[in-house]
Amino acid sequence: MKELLDRPAAEFGFYFVLFPLGFLSGSLVCSRLGSRVADETMVLAGSILSLAAVAAQSGLFLSDHVTPLTFFLPGFFITMAQGISLPYSQAGAMATEPELAGTAAGVGVFVQNFCGAAFAQLYGLLANGTPGPLMVTTSISALLGLLVGAVPFFLVRTR
Repeated sequence: MKELLDRPAAEFGFYFVLFPLGFLSGSLVCSRLGSRVADETMVLAGSILSLAAVAAQSGLFLSDHVTPLTFFLPGFFITMAQGISLPYSQAGAMATEPELAGTAAGVGVFVQNFCGAAFAQLYGLLANGTPGPLMVTTSISALLGLLVGAVPFFLVRTR
């Protein structure tokens, strides 16, 4: 915010509130849908929403619309997608083998943290003071998320 957009640091805190509000919104969607929707459908829906937010953000950046909202508003929808898909993905992973629920939860958290660290490193290697590296890393992440979200959806339907 300070370096790229020449905005005060306090403004960062104002916009950052969009992230937890996005996750809260996604969690509210989950609470309303409850058990009426299959786990695989919700994971795929979250993956699609995340990819759409990343694509919209990349389009805005490519058209030279670089503002605080073009950084943070897509983040609202990305964290909303997480709020939609995470509860269902975690429940689905733990329900596969009930006696291994603790192991499944641990593996799920490890994969989340490992991928976050790997993409942070990738961004650090690519960072050059422009939005380009952000577009690359979030696009790769969202595409991989869609792939991982689509596999269970289609596996269930082919059984």
